Amino acid sequence: MSALANKTNEWIEEFKQRSDTDSDSHLIGYEYPAKVDDALRQQCITSTQTLSVEDQLDKILSHLVPLKDTHNMIAFSMTDETYAKDMLHEVYEMNNDIVGFEGAFFFVAMDSYTANMACEFGYPVVAMPENDDLKNQVQSTKVFMSKLLVERGQSFLFYEMDVWFVRSPLRMLQQHMHEYDFLCSTHQWNPGELNIGFYAALANKGTINYFEDSLIIIEENPLAHDQKIMHVVADDNTATLENRTLQDHNNCGWCGHENVSFPAIKATNPIRVGLLDPHVVVSSLYPVPTEGTVALHTLADIPLKGPFGKEMVAKELGVWYGWGKATSKAGYYHREGSYRRYLFLENAGTRGGQSFVQSKGYHDERAFRRQIAVLATLAKVTNRILVLPQVLSDYHAQPLWIYLDLESLEKLGIVYRETNFASNKKSWYSHTTPFASVTQMAIVESSNEVQLLTGNQPTASSDRIPVSSFTTDDPLSAFFAVAISHPQVKDSEALFVNLDHFQGGHIGSVGVQKLHDKLAWCAWGIGHGKKYNDKSATHLGSTNHCYGSGNAV
Repeated sequence: MSALANKTNEWIEEFKQRSDTDSDSHLIGYEYPAKVDDALRQQCITSTQTLSVEDQLDKILSHLVPLKDTHNMIAFSMTDETYAKDMLHEVYEMNNDIVGFEGAFFFVAMDSYTANMACEFGYPVVAMPENDDLKNQVQSTKVFMSKLLVERGQSFLFYEMDVWFVRSPLRMLQQHMHEYDFLCSTHQWNPGELNIGFYAALANKGTINYFEDSLIIIEENPLAHDQKIMHVVADDNTATLENRTLQDHNNCGWCGHENVSFPAIKATNPIRVGLLDPHVVVSSLYPVPTEGTVALHTLADIPLKGPFGKEMVAKELGVWYGWGKATSKAGYYHREGSYRRYLFLENAGTRGGQSFVQSKGYHDERAFRRQIAVLATLAKVTNRILVLPQVLSDYHAQPLWIYLDLESLEKLGIVYRETNFASNKKSWYSHTTPFASVTQMAIVESSNEVQLLTGNQPTASSDRIPVSSFTTDDPLSAFFAVAISHPQVKDSEALFVNLDHFQGGHIGSVGVQKLHDKLAWCAWGIGHGKKYNDKSATHLGSTNHCYGSGNAV
């Protein structure tokens, strides 16, 4: 037996050992920030469990250092488990690195999971009593905490967990808070309407009255939209609200009150209300950031929708912060050494995309799904992060996550990144180089070879391995074996694979079939005549997905 045959047999054996897609032994994970010692963690947890909200807040405020040159302000955000899992580190590091409130920021935890997680990592936190009615708790908590702060003479900035900053708002706050007592973002589609995902307030009698009045009406009308109530109270704060009626026709899905009758509240201490330009803090279902954007707030069709779609829109737009920049060797964007292992699809003429309109597999959903299953299996057995390919359909290039239920990928232990990942310089190896090394890999039908081309600055190398040198008669298994074991491939940061050879063909590998059967897809289908076929990637919103609700086919 030739030396090449011996080598390829070894590769096949390694592939067999690693081809069990039920195994979690080869995952690329994260290296999380350091945890505090047990004594500090337990002290924090005890405070969240035994102290009143007011006492917790007083304790937190005694340790925070307000920003003297920004009207002595601090900042806070609030979160529950659904957001904290992916975003607690994200928001805390973004606050310190970009927002500018390092040492002057705290979380409000809506449940014990979030409070305990914050305590574990030493993040300042105030825990609210747990409540089964999350919507009402969220609506009242935001205003309640604002009221507590201004009553204590503490000016502040509030921003929700799904507000992503591309630059610090400090200069903007320093400028505008000389003119206003209450400064709020607006909607990109309606610059006259408050968006209470981002607002700042100076502590004075007027803002105390404002938050008191808003809280009273919100608590008396739990089905109404808190944002609309705060808008009306801010808009009419100089006059009596007696007999005022809010027409709540925003079709938000859970607004049970069309008419909110305002009690006889008179604003004895009127406030100066400022509305931010809608392109400065961009709040929209379909956000369009501009050169002057400070932050982007991704919205959903109804409030309190899950974070997945909002996260993906932020990532595709390049505004996701990416925790781990200075705290981890294996964060979201910043990764070092063996943690930098990525897999890209590179079919002929469609780098980074899976075409739905090629001659092989034209408008064939089954063929499309097979290709994605092959790609996902390859990511798992090679221990690489899968960079999601674009879907190249009749009219647009769209991200895969509007068709594939990515929760099914997560359940299979496959780590992935957004389609736009490689275009974001935060993911790059250096300021000028996306990857330290790149390998392109394909089966060339004319010669029946697996061909490799590797670039590793400043050198390049190539190899050609005949499929016939493998004992298996399955080209896909041979392809996988090379991807797992060939020295050029396994040492490359980025692996670009051309799967054209398998376009429209059978799945072949048992491991691929098992994974294929576990992938879940959105009910609206893919391609010609389907729901999102004519949806431009520039008009994608946070609701254009089926995370957690897809179906295996």
